[in-house]
Amino acid sequence: MTVEAERLPVEQSEFTISDPGIAEAVSADMFGAFRPRQVPTEGFTFGGRRTTAGDMTLDHLVHSRMSIECAPLDYLMCTFVTGGTLTFATGDTEARLGIGDTAVCPVGVPMTISWDRLSKEVISVPEKAVQDAAAEYGMEEGLRFVGMTPVSSAMDRFWRSTVGYVAGQLESSDSPLREPLVYAQTLNLLATAAVKTFPNNTMTADYRPGPGEVSTAVLRRAVEFIEANAHRPLVLADIAAAVSVSPRALRHGFVRQYGTSPLGYLHRVRLERARRDLQTADPPAGPAVGSVAAGWGFPDPERFSDAYQRQYGQLPGPTLRT
Repeated sequence: MTVEAERLPVEQSEFTISDPGIAEAVSADMFGAFRPRQVPTEGFTFGGRRTTAGDMTLDHLVHSRMSIECAPLDYLMCTFVTGGTLTFATGDTEARLGIGDTAVCPVGVPMTISWDRLSKEVISVPEKAVQDAAAEYGMEEGLRFVGMTPVSSAMDRFWRSTVGYVAGQLESSDSPLREPLVYAQTLNLLATAAVKTFPNNTMTADYRPGPGEVSTAVLRRAVEFIEANAHRPLVLADIAAAVSVSPRALRHGFVRQYGTSPLGYLHRVRLERARRDLQTADPPAGPAVGSVAAGWGFPDPERFSDAYQRQYGQLPGPTLRT
């Protein structure tokens, strides 16, 4: 089981700044290099709260007014406007946002960003996490976002729900994202939601070659790799690389052979490992069900109990007590 020493730090900081020069330095440190275009000094305010876990950040920000030229980002930044107005412009594409609007800033593209009396929530994830998520859709390299706003109102609601769930986990007093497996799965959850929500070339590719056949021997090696590394943060690309096949082909082969995806198989293995830890724990002195579950990547006790009961026909509590 994951030990306490391996837990990730989840850190929070707050700030309030009235000096434009200091705000520029702080913003550059938080989000990357930019060049101010218009910076009014009268009534200037910049403040907020940042929560960080690994390479994931969640910001609640307020900013009076500004216009900047932003260097290409090397991470995916998603914004939800809660007050004021915000405009992103890149090339021939422009997104004008008001209260309640959502947008993504694409990776690797310079932008002009302007805002007025703005309050917003910003969640940022590494580019690699998004590329790994896109691999499940056959886009194993070269993912590009081709629009900044959600593809539909339904997907906008889906994205907000996902971010709300992650924000709640991230900002809780003893965040489950301290557990490496929970953190990795949450990062993948966010990245996958972004690939589903915002226009990108996984949605617009005219032709994709078939996934190809994967031999039974390769599938067995993949199973062995999963079982030997279930305690580590894994994504589909990691498992595929270990057996030298494409993520899409491996997923296709697993569904055909085992009736589930490689990550679904990984979920089963981790559930069994959690069961073993519950069976061998000393109830008076040992860990609680919740800590065992979180250590194996199950942050939500209710969902863990439901999955456990479906698989083993009893709740996890009786397993621990017996």
